[in-house]
Amino acid sequence: MENFNVGFASRMQEVVDILGSVSELSRRVEVAYPTASKWVRDGAEPSTTNLIKIARVAQVEIKWLATGIGPKFDQKSAKYYAELPNPLAKNTPIGETDCGYGNHHHAVCASDYAFIPVCSTENPDNIEATEGKAMCTIAFNRNWLENYLNVDPQKLSTLIVKDDSMTGVLNDGDHVLINHSKKAGGDGLYVLRIGKNILVKRTQLKPNNQLLVTSANNAYEPFTIDLANTEQDFEIIGKVEWFGRKI
Repeated sequence: MENFNVGFASRMQEVVDILGSVSELSRRVEVAYPTASKWVRDGAEPSTTNLIKIARVAQVEIKWLATGIGPKFDQKSAKYYAELPNPLAKNTPIGETDCGYGNHHHAVCASDYAFIPVCSTENPDNIEATEGKAMCTIAFNRNWLENYLNVDPQKLSTLIVKDDSMTGVLNDGDHVLINHSKKAGGDGLYVLRIGKNILVKRTQLKPNNQLLVTSANNAYEPFTIDLANTEQDFEIIGKVEWFGRKI
């Protein structure tokens, strides 16, 4: 295979359709998310070991995966996929759908969604992307997260805004989606921990590693954090990538 192979990239996209997401591909093959993403996006060549793993977890023929030649599935798998019923046939409740594999793109699959934990602002120790510490979860389409927001679903959590400091930008009761991989700070909306308080603020990186923290509500005064002073009881939890609001 060439280092950049449009045909291989197309076949890897079919693998992603089977598994549900690039994140699931990286998890099942046990590689980093960027590595799996390059296989799909750029047609980058995996090692022989990883090629075998990909074929095994997706249950496709390795010759088809590597070259595009021959059947995609073995005879047993092909017969199984051909016999799958239409999961959205008339009068079929969506809760009883069967996602299956292969080219059944009309199916509704739980694996198409990432269940992002909703964390409480009342416990700053639990503001992280861990379902076990969450109050509940919210389902987001994996393809939308990975290809529109360009984020790793495994590094996300949500919380509900509980104050009026960002009114007009983020209102009390809004849900914000936090990207925990962005903890270095910068320009934009960030979730911060100051002492025992969880705050959503607008930040701006200034010279000498100073972080200016401002609010949309003028009743709240701006302040500056010295990022070089690690003794402060302060943490950048992550960047706000999206928010949702009740009308």
